[in-house]
Amino acid sequence: MAWQYDNNDDDYAPPEEPKAKRGLPFIVIGACVLAIIGSGSAFAWRAYGGSSYFSFALGSSPASTTEPKTVGLDDFRAFQQQIAGQLQSNAQILAAQQAEVKRLSDQMAAVSAKMDAIQSSIAFARAAIPATAPPRSPQPKKPAKPNPSPRISIGGAPLPAPIQLTR
Repeated sequence: MAWQYDNNDDDYAPPEEPKAKRGLPFIVIGACVLAIIGSGSAFAWRAYGGSSYFSFALGSSPASTTEPKTVGLDDFRAFQQQIAGQLQSNAQILAAQQAEVKRLSDQMAAVSAKMDAIQSSIAFARAAIPATAPPRSPQPKKPAKPNPSPRISIGGAPLPAPIQLTR
């Protein structure tokens, strides 16, 4: 079966480039979505106690100021005693922590002194040991060569050279 190819390139047309107007609707929709999200966020912020800036911008009346709450002398003294009890409790906890830190610091100083004593005794012991050369390992013994039997020529012919065996 023979294949025939048409090498005529006259009918070839390059593919058309996409039009630039395809992206315009996406840009418009994106801008609208961002505007809706921004407006919704601003109203939610105001509804959940955001700044009063938006109340002036929207034309509503400013927030009314509330008068400070008056407290009776008995309530004040009860609150004062409660705070004094908490301060006393905190002072006791602080004193206990400082005592614990002092105890741990003393223990660390004792351990450090013991470590210094051990290190100095090790250095003294090393200085007392004479410096000796490291022991030599025994050299491997060479195998004994077998004694070749005496070479004897019978008949007067010269003998060949001896064969060297290697390992």
